[in-house]
Amino acid sequence: MISRFNSFSLDTDGLTPENLLDRNKKDFQYVEGSKTLVICLPGWGQGIWTWKRVKKNIVNSGDSFLAYEFPREILSNNHDLTRKCFEVIDKTVREDINEMKEKYGFTRCILVAVSLSSSYGSMVYKDNHDINEILLIVPGENLARDMWHGVRTQHLRKSFDQLGIDLPKLENFWHSMASENNLPAKGTNVSLYFGKEDAVIPYKFSIRLADILVEKCFKTTSKSLSFFWTLFIDFLFSSNTLETFKVLTF
Repeated sequence: MISRFNSFSLDTDGLTPENLLDRNKKDFQYVEGSKTLVICLPGWGQGIWTWKRVKKNIVNSGDSFLAYEFPREILSNNHDLTRKCFEVIDKTVREDINEMKEKYGFTRCILVAVSLSSSYGSMVYKDNHDINEILLIVPGENLARDMWHGVRTQHLRKSFDQLGIDLPKLENFWHSMASENNLPAKGTNVSLYFGKEDAVIPYKFSIRLADILVEKCFKTTSKSLSFFWTLFIDFLFSSNTLETFKVLTF
């Protein structure tokens, strides 16, 4: 399995910060009279279609839904391209949330970030009073360290090594993208779900992020998962558990 992960192409397929928004996908559904917007940010390479059942259950619960899909190439061995793409995503999602709050009168915005998106998601929620609650599923604390040690990104690590870029240099290049450096606005509730067996973003990095948030006095709820995160998302937002989950963690 690791060898298959390491065979991923390094080709960025012509992606630039300027054409990123032409390649992304967005799915928004407004529920008449709803005051809550659930914003779903995808894992690395996660298709927008994977949110189909989640969307159905959120909408059926009376909340509005917004999800994104971004090209896989936003994370690459071109550290500058990765940073600039994350900055474009940050600006875009922030503006979308702000505009939708003004247009539809949402009073509660829940940001859901999965795996890789916990990094650019942290840029979105940093000091952002438009976001009331955050749900992080198998998050990391620092994109550079997550990439350096994760099994799916060893091809990127090898390429950085060949370019003469070690982990400390990469941490410096990607400082603004590290979740540990991007704290939510005061009063934001944060729920974290960790993958005990996760080797994509190692478990210890998720735990460190939770510790940082607790140290900074954020109200957090944490839970470890023993099954794959895509299955957990379906369970989390199932029609039987959605309302219970909201009561317990938000």
